[in-house]
Amino acid sequence: MRKMMLALVVVMILAAGCVTVVTAPAPAPQPETPSLPEQPATAAPAPEPVTVPPLNLPEVAVFNVTPANIASGKYATLTWDVRNCYDVQIEPGLTIIRTQGSQPVNPVFTTTYRLTATNSQGSIVATTTLTVSGESPTIDTPVVKSFIATPNVIRSGGSSILSWQTVNGSSVTIDKNVGTVAGEGSTQVSPKTTTTYMLTVTNPEGAQFQTVTVNVK
Repeated sequence: MRKMMLALVVVMILAAGCVTVVTAPAPAPQPETPSLPEQPATAAPAPEPVTVPPLNLPEVAVFNVTPANIASGKYATLTWDVRNCYDVQIEPGLTIIRTQGSQPVNPVFTTTYRLTATNSQGSIVATTTLTVSGESPTIDTPVVKSFIATPNVIRSGGSSILSWQTVNGSSVTIDKNVGTVAGEGSTQVSPKTTTTYMLTVTNPEGAQFQTVTVNVK
């Protein structure tokens, strides 16, 4: 019995020595992937500048009335010179006219003449006023020597400079909220639509009016 147990132990020892423990090989190290350098941020392309085409509207080189103050029944001369246009109209009284010329006028009342010049690009307006008094003007009569807008055509949002020169006036005003002004000077205006401004100069001897139009395109 003792020999059998000893033989059994020997067999168990031999069996244990035959067991091989298989260990999985460690994974081979993977090569490191080189990191790419950071790319600088790309700025957005600058927007293309917007090119505003120039205005190719008619040009009113001359539009005035002389003298600008007359007694009732007397005559004055309306003169105009318009360029770069195919149609010119003057109201009141003149509708189909040449682009350059003059015309005697004798209105009964103070009258503002309105010239409209048109070409394929559009129309512009110019105005001039003839003051009609009850008596002939004297040396003390108020006079508007000049009243102009520079430029007389602006784009929406733009500005024009009104300039004027008067004599013998005790009061000088411009409408459209400009108000009382000096006898000579200038002011900036920015109308939203085509606007006609009237300058009025007065004294105890009478009054004279003159207008100028700023075209908004």
